[in-house]
Formats: sequence, structure tokens, C-alpha cells
Amino acid sequence: MSLNSDKYNFEDFTRDNFKKLIREAKKNYKFITYDEIELNKEKKIILLRHDVDFSVHSAFKLAQIEKEENVKATFFIWLQSKFYNPFEKEIFQKIKSIVEMGHPIGIHLDCEFHSLNNEEEIEKVLQFEKQTLENLFETSISVFSFHNPNAEVLKNTNEKYLGLINTYSSYFRNNVFYCSDSNGYWRFHRLDDVIKEAKNDKLQILLHPEWWTEEIMSPKEKVWRSINSRAENNINWYKNTLENHGRENIDW
Repeated sequence: MSLNSDKYNFEDFTRDNFKKLIREAKKNYKFITYDEIELNKEKKIILLRHDVDFSVHSAFKLAQIEKEENVKATFFIWLQSKFYNPFEKEIFQKIKSIVEMGHPIGIHLDCEFHSLNNEEEIEKVLQFEKQTLENLFETSISVFSFHNPNAEVLKNTNEKYLGLINTYSSYFRNNVFYCSDSNGYWRFHRLDDVIKEAKNDKLQILLHPEWWTEEIMSPKEKVWRSINSRAENNINWYKNTLENHGRENIDW
């Protein structure tokens, strides 16, 4: 193991360990979804959230594990991702399968992409993306998360916009303990410690599926592999398209 591996706990981010963390969490916590929080009477709860930034394939793998462990997570779909397109057949089918497993999906709202400056603009885009995801995946959307929010975006602290639960609202920021694996490492708290200590009654756990792999890897390796895999898939798709239509792949 490298010094970075020890420093950033690379061994935490495997799918086998993900399963272990869920099983450990179930000893003290009940997993609920965002639209259940107002009705929930349990003392100790976990809101498990996946912002799908890079890999729908990894999201699908985590969804399968969660299904096996009888817990639900909410998967936030980013319509402007550079790494996947929900309208591609393979990606569409993976997300559709996640929904069919019983997991809710939400909107991963990119304020920078839309140049959103006020609540009216936020709600206008939320309306469009809500309708798009609901029509595409034949499911209802009740929650959204901001993608890479800056300080200005985080000023939007209402509990709901357009009737959609805001995962960055004042309620969650003030009343629910937050743990995140952003950029492939524990930026504030190590999830293993948070779960085993069980000091906090309410947890919001943000995990990005791309960081959770079969083998131990660095975050950089995972991103590079995601980029290269997508490029390779596109190359193979183009080759197969030419072959299926009896056309040549012309070079110099």
C-alpha cells in the first residue's frame, strides 16, 4: 500500500466494504427515503444518497447490493453529465432497473450549467428536469440535490422548491449529521467511524457510486478508467455500426 492509500483509506471504497458498512449501520439505524422523513418516528435514521456524477454502471451495482440488504437509497441523476447520457439505451436501462428495484431517483441540479441566479430560475429548471426524468423513467420525483454547490448556491436553504425536497436545506444542515465521500475520499468524517460510534441520531450519507469498485484503486485511477471505458465503448459502437451496415472504416 502507498502512503496515500493509508492516508485516504483507499481500502474503504470497495463494494465488499460497502456491504459491510450497510450491515453495520442496520444494527443501530433504520434506512429511510427523503419523502419518509416527516412521517418517520424512529430515533436513529439514515438517509443514503448517491449523486451519480460519473458511473451509472457503478450506481447499478450499489443498487443491487442495497436491494439484497433490503435498504433503499436515492439516486440523483445529472442530466448534464460529461460521463453518461440517460437517453442512451444502455444507460437508460440501468437507471430504469434501479427504479424497478424500488430505489427513488432525484434531480442532480447543476446551477452552473444553467447559470441560475435566483429561486424563480431554480424552480423553472427543476420543473423541466422533473418532467423529463418522470416521463423518461415513469416514476415520481420528490427530491433534488445541487451539483458542486458554491457558497452562493448554498444560500438557497428552503426546505422545498417547487414542492421538491432540498437536500441542502437549513433543516438538513442544522439537524442531520452529514458524511460524504466527495472526490473519492472522506473529506470530513470516515463513514466507518460514524456508523460504529453511532453518536448521531440522524445521518445523511452522500456516496458517489464511481468511487466504490471491486478492487482497491485510487480516485484518479477510477476517473481515468471511467473516461477510457466510455471512449472504448463509443469506439466499439461505431465499429459495430459500420459492420452492421456493411460500410468501411476509412483511414489514411
